[in-house]
Amino acid sequence: MFSPLQQKVIQSPLNSKIFLRGPAGTGKTTAAVGRMQYLLENNIPSDQVLILAPQRTLQTPYLDLIHSPELLASGEIIPATIGGLARRTVDLFWPLAGEKAGFVHPDQPPVFLTLETAQYYIAALVRPHLDEGWFDSVVMDRNRLCSQILDNLNKSALTGFPYQEIGERLSAAWSGDRVQLRVYQDAQNCATEFRSYCLENNLLDISLQMEIFSQILWNDSTVRNYLTRTYRHLIYDNIEEDVPIAHDILSEWLPDFDSALIIFDENAGYRMFLGADPVSASFLETLSDETIEFVDSYVSTPGIRYLSDSLGNSFELANSQNVVPVRPNPLEENLAIISSRFYPDLLDQTAREVKRLIDEENVDPAEIAILFPYLGDSVRFSIMSRMEALGIPVRSHRPSRS
Repeated sequence: MFSPLQQKVIQSPLNSKIFLRGPAGTGKTTAAVGRMQYLLENNIPSDQVLILAPQRTLQTPYLDLIHSPELLASGEIIPATIGGLARRTVDLFWPLAGEKAGFVHPDQPPVFLTLETAQYYIAALVRPHLDEGWFDSVVMDRNRLCSQILDNLNKSALTGFPYQEIGERLSAAWSGDRVQLRVYQDAQNCATEFRSYCLENNLLDISLQMEIFSQILWNDSTVRNYLTRTYRHLIYDNIEEDVPIAHDILSEWLPDFDSALIIFDENAGYRMFLGADPVSASFLETLSDETIEFVDSYVSTPGIRYLSDSLGNSFELANSQNVVPVRPNPLEENLAIISSRFYPDLLDQTAREVKRLIDEENVDPAEIAILFPYLGDSVRFSIMSRMEALGIPVRSHRPSRS
């Protein structure tokens, strides 16, 4: 069932700390799931195992085993994200956090906000300012504007800089007309007002939860002792998609674990616009006892791997340490160019090529993916309409859609 290299990872000593790296599809997560089962079969209490991943969807393989009858009954492991761990810790140690964080009513319980409820509150604060002429040069839906302000707050917390620097950093990145700089000051003022409102009313949005966890509770000896005693074994998957503050905390926490398996996808870190930082993730390799590399893919052909590595390296030229060695393989064997003067014709040709692959080469539709740099609503409608007209089942994904 497992390869010899996967068996080595799964059955590594219970005091080993391994950094597992390799391209997607090489069986790293499969080995990690096997490692989780191995820990439980060796009488490690389930509540001592911490499964971390950047997003909940990446925890699916672990949840499948946790909910399967194959797993020995020894309690249930609850996988977490760094955000979920922060929320649970803030909730548990609220008496320690409330006053230090500057809440007006630390003796009263906190109210944790979701993205939707946070947007509701900030919209109520921003609306009067819009009527006063704030953001008048911004052509954007009000809801989108509010979500961008929240995103700025979240980015500041997840990358570890004070939220008071939001306006300054946005202004420093702007190279256009300086008149527009007042928009960034408006964004700073709204973020500051929202933070004050949260502190006055015991409201905790995602940014405030992360700040309290990383800057207050993690540095409290009582909290850190609780976490290090509770969790003795770590499996941390897809670390390249996680945020810098998570890597900072885990780099300090790693020596306290009895065992750790840290998994890094090469040529990944695709969610950089959401804060993912593969550079800080790679630092965890220096803290591990051993690095194991998986090379052979279980899901893609050599041609596809060659194309993937070549494309990935083209984005990594400025950072040569992340360049992946590419095995010789003529690019012409794996790549064909469709050239068109007009965009609708390009979509037509793409749809016809998909139809040809299905009808003439018997390719399963589920094995065909069409990638767009930006999948706007009009492009999405156009390509899906063409596919449906040809009788080809299709579904679309993009980061902003669940």
